[in-house]
Amino acid sequence: MQKLVLPAFLFLSLNTLAQQKPQYSQYMMNNYILNPAISGIEDYTDLKTSYRNQWTDFPGAPVTYYLSGHWAMGKPDRTSSGPRPYISKTIRRTSDPSPVFKGSPRVPGHHGVGFQFISDKIGQSTMNSLGLTYAYHIPLTAAVKLSLGALVGISQYTFSFDNLTVKDNPDPAIYNGKLRAIQPQLNLGAWLYSRNFFLGLSGNNMIFENFNYSVSDSNTPNPYVWLGSTYTQYYVTTGFRQELGEFWSVVPSVLLKRVRQAPLSYDVNIKAMYNNRFWFGASYRRNDAVVGLVGVNINSNLNLSYSYDYTLSGLNDRSKGSHEIVIGLMLHNKQKLLCPQNLW
Repeated sequence: MQKLVLPAFLFLSLNTLAQQKPQYSQYMMNNYILNPAISGIEDYTDLKTSYRNQWTDFPGAPVTYYLSGHWAMGKPDRTSSGPRPYISKTIRRTSDPSPVFKGSPRVPGHHGVGFQFISDKIGQSTMNSLGLTYAYHIPLTAAVKLSLGALVGISQYTFSFDNLTVKDNPDPAIYNGKLRAIQPQLNLGAWLYSRNFFLGLSGNNMIFENFNYSVSDSNTPNPYVWLGSTYTQYYVTTGFRQELGEFWSVVPSVLLKRVRQAPLSYDVNIKAMYNNRFWFGASYRRNDAVVGLVGVNINSNLNLSYSYDYTLSGLNDRSKGSHEIVIGLMLHNKQKLLCPQNLW
């Protein structure tokens, strides 16, 4: 009976862990991590790395790392000649050295490419994924563009039996090897944007749902095989930028998240920025957390941001909140921008 109960328990645990995607509090600093259509949206190479420690001091709580990068190809406004990106005539900042006024000719479309590496560990389960992205940005007017993009990659899921203890009649599989699985990944996205608003829609794990875990140790007698599943996750996000005088701007935004067999979730955010250099903000995540955010654009090549989640769920008694740090590099930033023009 022990052998029947234990595999059933692991089957449920592995299914639950595998279908969950990493949580991010600072996705608004890097929407690319949720939507491949953002590939190549800016005039520079955008590299970001992040560390997230969720539910601090809670045993087995999620720890997430990622490294991402994307850049434009064939974008004419990367050069000093030719059409330049549309910028409102009311804005003249040191970070916008050569504004183009309303009525400028529409720039041609351009390509964007990039990569994402994500590592997410929850208890004994680890997910590592690597994806390559492509997007094409289509000008609709002189100020508005539509981008369509895709990510193609693979995810590896691992479940380790290290540090698991079974007192009575332990199953041999508990002490031998690990469970491993490989799953192809396909994400699709669309992003409608201008300098002052954005609207995005994306879906992760669009095709491949099921995969098999297998015991990696061939010496394990009668190795078990478990079925894992990942459900498609949909994201809808929108926001706009409102200028408040010469130096201040605010950006309210919202993110809706939907996954099969789970209730609709949403984040509501507000971000305020001073002189395109210093910013702070707050988020509310439904039935989960209130988040405080702060960041600084140190110079035209480096930015840094930090967030703290105060847990509102039943884990509040055990958790000391969540911490997340994002470091960004803006390479080949020929215009010496302090702040992104299309993602803020």
